[in-house]
Amino acid sequence: MKALTKTWTTPLVAGAFIISAFTGLLLFFHLEPGIVEPVHEWASWLIVIAALLHLLTHWKSFTVYLKKAGPLLLLAGGLSVAALSLYPWVEEEENPRKKAVAMLENARIADVAPIVDSSEDVLILRLAHNGIKVYDPGDSIEKTAEKNGKDIGTLFHIIFQ
Repeated sequence: MKALTKTWTTPLVAGAFIISAFTGLLLFFHLEPGIVEPVHEWASWLIVIAALLHLLTHWKSFTVYLKKAGPLLLLAGGLSVAALSLYPWVEEEENPRKKAVAMLENARIADVAPIVDSSEDVLILRLAHNGIKVYDPGDSIEKTAEKNGKDIGTLFHIIFQ
């Protein structure tokens, strides 16, 4: 089993890295044809699993790296960048995309219809056809989602399809 793991962990890490790097670059440059975003997200899981298998398989070699200052500093730097990425550098109010999404979440169904080039009645029918009951067209998308016990993303998917 260990020989099999040693044979496959490095190519698995390399393959996952290629997928993650390629799709990450596309996302960086806002080129998102096809299913780039979900492939990138799932490749992240693949690279985590592959890296953990690789680490466990090559544990003795890895511990040698931890005794040297250079590799230890690189690992510490990587962990620092990961931790710093959690800090909200841009306030939500300053991020135009988040602000737009928040405004749409709070917009009334009646007001969203023209945005998607539809009438209020047609949008309500589209939602109903997909199992979403609009109790009051004056309700926000968020409130309509809550009343139906659905995630707001589900309504967005129906409305903006």
